[in-house]
Amino acid sequence: MSDNPTSKRSSTFTELERRYDLDWFRVITIFLVFIYHCTKFFDADPINIKNDPLNFVEPFSIPIANHKLSANTSFLTAIGLPLFFIIAGMSMFYALGYMEKREIKLRKYVLLRFVRLIIPYLIGMFTYVSVLVYLEWTNKELISLSFAQFYPRYFDGIYGFDGGAFSVFGHHLWFLVILFIFSLITVNLFSHLRKDKYRTGFAKFASFFTKPGTIYLFIIPVYLMEIVHSLFLYEIPRFGGWDFFTYIFYLFFGYILAYDQQFRKAVKKNRIIALSAGVLSTIALILMNHYYFDEIWLTLGLTTVKIPFLLARVIFAWSWLIVILYLGNKYLNKESKAVKKLNELVLPFYIIHFVVLGIVGFYVVQFEFLVISELLIIFIISLAAIVILLLIIREFNLFRFIFGMSVTKKKSISRFFKKNKGEN
Repeated sequence: MSDNPTSKRSSTFTELERRYDLDWFRVITIFLVFIYHCTKFFDADPINIKNDPLNFVEPFSIPIANHKLSANTSFLTAIGLPLFFIIAGMSMFYALGYMEKREIKLRKYVLLRFVRLIIPYLIGMFTYVSVLVYLEWTNKELISLSFAQFYPRYFDGIYGFDGGAFSVFGHHLWFLVILFIFSLITVNLFSHLRKDKYRTGFAKFASFFTKPGTIYLFIIPVYLMEIVHSLFLYEIPRFGGWDFFTYIFYLFFGYILAYDQQFRKAVKKNRIIALSAGVLSTIALILMNHYYFDEIWLTLGLTTVKIPFLLARVIFAWSWLIVILYLGNKYLNKESKAVKKLNELVLPFYIIHFVVLGIVGFYVVQFEFLVISELLIIFIISLAAIVILLLIIREFNLFRFIFGMSVTKKKSISRFFKKNKGEN
């Protein structure tokens, strides 16, 4: 056996590369989240501004357990955040490879994540998120104050507890906090697993999952976590439709799927199985929701029907994720200047979209239009406003910093005007 270290390296280990499909996934997924949040004015979730009179837009949501929770049955909800965390896990693999190649220390990666995720969250929590609480309470006629009068009251108590207003989770910004915490928890492990001595073992591990159907073993910890939630944690709302700790599994899955090239082969080989399982699980979920609605959504704790229901939901999510990953790698993993520019705007889009929707929706729902008309008006006006705001944000380094973008030395509109003024 050769003592040359390179002989122990796996030939299937994924080297540093540009994944344009991940960029496209971020852009497409964030746009779908925007569409989903456009519907929140018309669902049964007690959080957020509501249309009056309340008109439910099914299947976006259904009422559950004395209206303190909302059980989302939309397919978008079941797939959305798991896809986000899979993308995040894959992105961490490539980011660590980039740092490894340039000998950048992990603490710089953690610092950059803090700046990009936690700084926007902290700024939002103390500033514009208060606007969302104010508009919501005004919409529900809980207060009749000006915003200037309300803002000092915003810090009285925790939002969601005994009439408190301060949103410690930053409303939609909770995702940034969870992503940062899970990144912090896993970064040392993920960096350690990139060492040469683990690559051969992972190659054998990945080879096993190229066999048809074996990739579904990944869902076991997710299913068990959902069972545990229904047994012991049912009084805690599921963040984004899943248990809080479920997302760390999806983050890990993303890292593993990017680690070895054989996982791409596994995804490709399982695409037909995944498509079939996705269709069958979709039908199963529809039928179980129809015949066992009360037991699934209105009964707390783990019931007999919830055991197969949760399994079907986990299979549903994983199956469509496999199909999406396969299609993305096949059709979207191509160089594109457009997606490079759009990908840079994903984070600021996410940060501002819910605030813009809240402001626009607050006024639109006061009109007595058809629900579909109000939905379209909210969508069009909000999207136009967001695009204008993004064009402004990307041109000024202060705004770029506040909304999670990297500071740039490239010439912006403001510098262009300064230059022209100097020339004149």
